[in-house]
Amino acid sequence: MRLLVLGSFFFVAFLGQVNAQEDRWDLQRCIEFGMKNNINVLQAKLQAEQSKISYDQSRLQQLPTLGYGASHGFSFGRTLDRTTNVFTSRSAMFEQMNLQSNVLLFNFNGRKNTVEANKFTLMADEATIEKTANDIGLNIAQLYLRALLSYEQAEISRIVLNQTKAQYLNTRKLVDAGSLPELNAAELEATLARDSATLVQALSQASLDKLSLKSLLNLPADRPFELVIPSVDMIPVDNILEIYPDAVYEIALKSQPQIKVNDLRRTAAEKAQLAASAQMKPSLSSFGQLSSNFNQFLKKPTGFSLTGEQQTGSYVKQGIVQLPVYSQGVEVNFKQRNFSEYWDGYGKQLRDQFGQGIGLSLNIPIFNGGQARANFQRSKLDIKRAELVIERDKLQLKQDIYTAYYSATGAYQTFMARQKSVETAQRSFELASKRYELGVMQTIEWLTNQNNLTRAKIDKVVSQYEFVFRMKVLEFYKGQGLRL
Repeated sequence: MRLLVLGSFFFVAFLGQVNAQEDRWDLQRCIEFGMKNNINVLQAKLQAEQSKISYDQSRLQQLPTLGYGASHGFSFGRTLDRTTNVFTSRSAMFEQMNLQSNVLLFNFNGRKNTVEANKFTLMADEATIEKTANDIGLNIAQLYLRALLSYEQAEISRIVLNQTKAQYLNTRKLVDAGSLPELNAAELEATLARDSATLVQALSQASLDKLSLKSLLNLPADRPFELVIPSVDMIPVDNILEIYPDAVYEIALKSQPQIKVNDLRRTAAEKAQLAASAQMKPSLSSFGQLSSNFNQFLKKPTGFSLTGEQQTGSYVKQGIVQLPVYSQGVEVNFKQRNFSEYWDGYGKQLRDQFGQGIGLSLNIPIFNGGQARANFQRSKLDIKRAELVIERDKLQLKQDIYTAYYSATGAYQTFMARQKSVETAQRSFELASKRYELGVMQTIEWLTNQNNLTRAKIDKVVSQYEFVFRMKVLEFYKGQGLRL
């Protein structure tokens, strides 16, 4: 029993450790998960699947069409005997069948260019998936670094709070011993409350930043989610002195999927224009068909019966006398067929009524309300629109790269300056703490030095994270991916 309890304990502990590992997310895991599960990426995949359907359909449209039709029914009253094409008043069961095919022989490569246009559209939509995933990756990296910054600020606030608490406890002892006035402890107590509020606010902001990251990853808000927090000093970045924005831009033109998407869409628009042009020209098709009919009266004749002499309406002239002509009336007797007899002669009728036909069909567009010409004009505008998108995105790409470069340069210089500020503020705070402990400095002066150090540390961390993010953007445009 004791072994069972001990084994259960270790099993639960193992599961807890596994779950804890599964709940820890580094940047690489966030990016990989977001690229697969973000809503925008999933929508881009659906669009690519739809384009694949259009492409496959346009390819199949190059093949001959083939259709089979059949109808089976009953006719009553005055109807057409479909085997003799003679109207009759007898009720009958009928069946008609036909097989037809159509082959487009020539239409100035209209269908071929339609296939090509759909093919390049599909390739563009597939590249859009990669482009969307890259955009999501950049956004994830930005939110991830923002969350890390929030945790850094919270940690700084925690350290400041602990320093203030330790100083307050020490001052409280001195005040109680009569060595310091009560005002010193009161000032530190008020500062302690402010530092506690600052820590709570920093932790709340860190939670909100983490929640924003979970939303971008399409994760439920209540799912356990812990970030792997590397030291910002350990995040590898390229040497900014070795980065030239023009060179990064030339690399990005060849590697960024957005540029590839735009080129593919322009090519698709050009193919679509050729297809639209073919719609204004003649097309030649051939066709063929096979057909047959079956007709069976519901009643079959069983014999004849005489109905007596009847005047025919004709006369024979004998001398000056006209004598009427009579004929013997005959009536056909019918009997209802049973169901099996409905199909008597089925195969023979189908063979006897079997017909074939082949031919050519020429279609010359003369006037169709300007529809074909309007489609052609629209396709020309689509090409111009695609070219404008190419020009716009290239300008935007260069703008983004130069913005990231200048921002990284400025953030680096700011970081170096603020690092010196931290060193200076740290020395000043250490000296102030010693003077305060000796009782030769007022509490308000010590608090001022502490606030200066805190602000210097926060400013340093902010500029450092800004520099890291901008450098990661430049590395991304260089085709190095996103990594911490």
